Amino acid sequence: MKKLALATGLVMAMGLATGAQAHPENEGYWDVQGKTIWKTGTGGCWRHGFWKPENAVEGCEGYVAPVAAVEPAPAPHVPKPVMVDAEEKHIVYFDFDSTDVESVSDITSYIASLKQLDAVRLVGHADRIGTNAYNDALSERRVLRVSDALVAGGVDANKISTGYMGETAPAKSCTGQRSADLIDCLRANRRVEIAITGKKVIMQ
Repeated sequence: MKKLALATGLVMAMGLATGAQAHPENEGYWDVQGKTIWKTGTGGCWRHGFWKPENAVEGCEGYVAPVAAVEPAPAPHVPKPVMVDAEEKHIVYFDFDSTDVESVSDITSYIASLKQLDAVRLVGHADRIGTNAYNDALSERRVLRVSDALVAGGVDANKISTGYMGETAPAKSCTGQRSADLIDCLRANRRVEIAITGKKVIMQ
């Protein structure tokens, strides 16, 4: 009877030795062809004599889950001043047959805000009431009055250029003969157009 038990134990040991082996995928454990790790009677993983803590695998004692690397927070964006091209247009309107200039403070304030002023181009206009020659002269007087107002407001006179077009470039078409309604309708044509170019600083 003892001989039979001994033979049975020998056969089982031989089967275990051939079925369970250390495998590179589960280094440090006895497994079956790198797949199933053998378990002890208490459910633990069966280590071989060369097991090391770094061999521990998930589901076996001694395993420590790796800590995911924490991406460093991106550096905060620090705005920097950048100089860019600037262009803006303004219009000064006039009463009928007038060269009186309304306030140009909004224009001079904008120009003062620029880092660099390149040019201020003025073009005078008139409505169609009156002769061509009269309206040419009227549009010229208007543009000169606006130029004077800008210079008085601190704009460099050397940056200002002027021109006039009389009644040849209307902004609005109106019908009828000379009347209060027609004069009011033609207000959009009694103007000085102002084109300002330069450079300004923005934060990016």
